[in-house]
Amino acid sequence: FERNIVNMLRGIDEDTPGEGRILVFRQTGTASAEIIELFYDRLTAMTARIGLKEYDETLKTTDRATMTRILNDMLALAPAESYGLILGSHGTAWAPYSTLTSFACGADGEPIPHPYWQKTEGVPQTRGFGADNGATMAIPELAEALDAADARFDYLVFDACFMSSVEALYELRNAADYIIASPAEVLGDGFPYKEIIPMLFNRGHDLENVCRSFMNFYRNSSGTIALIDCKELQPLADNVAAILAKAPAAPDTSNVQAYEGFPSHLYFDLEQYVETLTTDQTALDGFRKALGKAVVYTNHTETFYTDYGQRGEVALPRSCGVTCHIERSDFPETHAAFLETSWAKAVGAK
Repeated sequence: FERNIVNMLRGIDEDTPGEGRILVFRQTGTASAEIIELFYDRLTAMTARIGLKEYDETLKTTDRATMTRILNDMLALAPAESYGLILGSHGTAWAPYSTLTSFACGADGEPIPHPYWQKTEGVPQTRGFGADNGATMAIPELAEALDAADARFDYLVFDACFMSSVEALYELRNAADYIIASPAEVLGDGFPYKEIIPMLFNRGHDLENVCRSFMNFYRNSSGTIALIDCKELQPLADNVAAILAKAPAAPDTSNVQAYEGFPSHLYFDLEQYVETLTTDQTALDGFRKALGKAVVYTNHTETFYTDYGQRGEVALPRSCGVTCHIERSDFPETHAAFLETSWAKAVGAK
C-alpha cells in the first residue's frame, strides 16, 4: 500500500492532476486512521503528502456506515465536479468469506490454511478486497455504502482479486458509471499508479488506457483486466435470463474456464458458461452483443498465477473478462448463497 502511494506521487507533476486532487484514506495496524492528500508543491518543485484529517479512533472500515462516513469526509474535504474511487484490499467478489475458506481443501478433504496475507516464499504475492482485522464486507453492503455517499462516482477501480464477477458488478451497477476490475487475482504490486494517475485526470478519465497500462505492466507475468459499462449490466442480465429460462437442466460445464486453483472451482468464465446453456445461435448472438456493450475492454495474459488451492500457473487461452457462478453439487451452501445475490434473482437462477 505504501509503495502504491509512492508510485502515485511519482505520477504527479506540475500539470497533473491539474485542478484535480488526490486524497488517500489509510489505516495501518492499530494506528489511528487518517486522510492525506498527495500533491505537487510548486514552490519546491517536489511532490508531497499532507494530512487533512486524523480520526481519534481506530475505524472498522468494513462497516457500511463507517465506509460512507469516510467517503463523505473525503468528498467534503475535496469538493469537485466529478469523482473516481480506487478500492484496494482483499476480494472474494460475491462469495462470502466463509464460502471461499471452505474451498481451500486438499485431496484428502482436510482444510488447507487460507492464504490471505500469507506470503509463500518463492511465489508471487496476491491480494484482494475487504478485510479489516478478520472482518469482511459483503458486496451488497459495499454497494449500499457507496450508494449512500454524497456523490456518484464516475468510475471504481478495484485493486483487488476476483472483483470482475458478474454477481458483484451487477450489485455495484448503481455506484458508478464504469468499473475496472480483474476476474482473477491481482498480484501484490497492484496497479501501475505512476502511469495511470495522469490518465485518470484526463477528460473522460482515459479508462481503456488505464486497462492497457495494467496489461503492459503484467504482460510478462500474470494479468487479467476488464472495463465495465455499468448501464449495460441490466440488458446483459435480461439476455442471460432469456437463455437460462430455456436451458437444459444439467448442462455440461466441465470445460468452462475457471479462474483459481480450488479443487472445486468457484469462478467461471461467463461467456463460456452461457455457451453451454443453448445452441440457439440467435440467442447467443444477442447475448454476445449485450456482453460486448457491457465489457468495453478486456485483455489477459496467456496464463495467470493463482495462490488459491492448487498454486501455480493456469492456462487462459480465452477470457470474456467477467466471471460467474456455476452450481456445484459438492457445495450446496455456496449455491444457496449465490441464489441470494441480485444477479441470481435478475436472471431467474434456481
